[in-house]
Amino acid sequence: MGIRSKLIAFAVGIAILAALVFDGYVLKTLGAELSAHTEDDLATRTALVTEIAARSGDLAAEAPALATALSKIAGARVTFIDPQGAVRGDSSVAPEGLGQLDTHATRDEVADARHLGTGRSERVSKTTRMRMLYAAQRLDRPDGPWVVRVAFEPVAIYRSLSAARTRVVEGTLLALALAVAAALAGARALSGRLVYLTGVAREMRADLGRRARMQGHDEIATLGGALDDLAESLEVSRRELGGEGERFGAVLESMREGVLVTDEKGDITLVNPALSQLLGIRRDPVGRPPLEVLRSSSLHELLEEVALARAAATREIEIAPAAPGVAGPPGRRILLVNAAPLALPAQSRGAAGVVAVFFDVTELRRIEGLQRNFIANASHELRTPVASIRASSETLLGGALDDPEAARDFVEVIERNATRLHRLVDDLLDLSRIEGGERPLSPGTLDLSVQAEAAVALLRGRAMERGTDVKIDVAPGTLVAADPRALDQILTNLVDNAIHHTPNGSHVVVRARAANGRVVLEVEDDGPGIPAVHQARVFDRFYRVDPGRSRASGGTGLGLSIAKHLVEAMSGDITVTTGAAGGALFRITLPTGAQKK
Repeated sequence: MGIRSKLIAFAVGIAILAALVFDGYVLKTLGAELSAHTEDDLATRTALVTEIAARSGDLAAEAPALATALSKIAGARVTFIDPQGAVRGDSSVAPEGLGQLDTHATRDEVADARHLGTGRSERVSKTTRMRMLYAAQRLDRPDGPWVVRVAFEPVAIYRSLSAARTRVVEGTLLALALAVAAALAGARALSGRLVYLTGVAREMRADLGRRARMQGHDEIATLGGALDDLAESLEVSRRELGGEGERFGAVLESMREGVLVTDEKGDITLVNPALSQLLGIRRDPVGRPPLEVLRSSSLHELLEEVALARAAATREIEIAPAAPGVAGPPGRRILLVNAAPLALPAQSRGAAGVVAVFFDVTELRRIEGLQRNFIANASHELRTPVASIRASSETLLGGALDDPEAARDFVEVIERNATRLHRLVDDLLDLSRIEGGERPLSPGTLDLSVQAEAAVALLRGRAMERGTDVKIDVAPGTLVAADPRALDQILTNLVDNAIHHTPNGSHVVVRARAANGRVVLEVEDDGPGIPAVHQARVFDRFYRVDPGRSRASGGTGLGLSIAKHLVEAMSGDITVTTGAAGGALFRITLPTGAQKK
């Protein structure tokens, strides 16, 4: 039911209620006044009849005729009742029928008149079978107290009341019709403004710029003004929230750390792009549990722990690589997760969810592992020459100095290990400077044939000692963009490795060719080669395919690692494979140098 119908129904209901109350009051008052007037009139007539009857000398004999005569004067039924209650005269009953009437001594009005002097009542007459209004008065006579009763049918009263009721009802219906018309007009005007406000409010849901702009100073105009103020406030709040939302979104978009937020049920409500990229999340994760999306029981336990304890917690978890065809990280990830309960301002009773920030520490842990391995390997590499030097020096101090030949052998051991320590420390410092960017490189255009000849010339004597044939297959004018000192160190390391790790009488080839705008430099030998299982790690620090043989040759285990870092610093790459002759084939790719004009 609409407000207009409600207003009309309410107004009509009030009007009907008022009409009923008014009609009841008016008719009741009118009836009471008519009854009182009739009773007073009846009492007056009774007193008049009694006064005339009192003048009768023999009332018992004159009663029938007197009753008929006085009935005409009084305009009502007149009855005379003797002291014994017998009717001696009645204007409505023939004299011969009076003896058949019951005693009237017990009639209410008669009994009251005998005891009180007067009496009144209204009832259906047993004699006339009609409803009558009775008034009785005691008449004292020598033979005892008589009762004079006057009665008439109250038809006039009922007719007057009926006519009055008709007029009142007609007036009430007219007033009710006018009230309904007024209610309709008022409700239409009122509901029209309310319907307008309702329409404006609905439009505001889509357009907060809509305004009611009500005229006037009544309550509805005030309501319209309040609605406009509310819309203005909401529009300002929406702009502020929109700005904050955009800033918040921009922050989440630009964060390198992953962010995940769950609700009070533990389901995901937000994941930023960094986390999606980090963990390879493809489907929309919102509304799904973290265990289903990330498949990590450790993360699930962490989030549950924070939600239940309502306290922040930090844990390092490992995410296994996803299986082929399954969404997830492409490789093993180690994540440092900081999780804290998320409490909303309107909720003071506990957390509404959990917010977790993910830091990818995979590379950090890898570097830490490399550092631990480096320290362990460096310590191991240093321990051997230091132990040899210490043992030789203790032997010398213990008396070997007195034996010149033995002393010379121990001094040579000390010198040989000291030289190895010196090379090892130099290589370590060199590698540290390269990795830390402390060794500046100045790439320029170099003739690779000249650089190769210079590097091989330094090692020609060592190659001749082992009977190794070193050939250069680099066309003159093969230009490469590289730092001359770095390129010389790379070539020297690779050729020296080839000489030392091949049997006597082996062959080593240094060749170069241009390919796809770059220069491919290769150093190949026909020795035993490097097994495939070791090829991926030969560029690691201190890694040796044959540790005993490498140390015996005086190698530090850092040459290939230095070469790799130098090549990468010059925008190149280096790989190792097995050559056509079964030996090791090191291939370096470097940018082509600019042609000289």
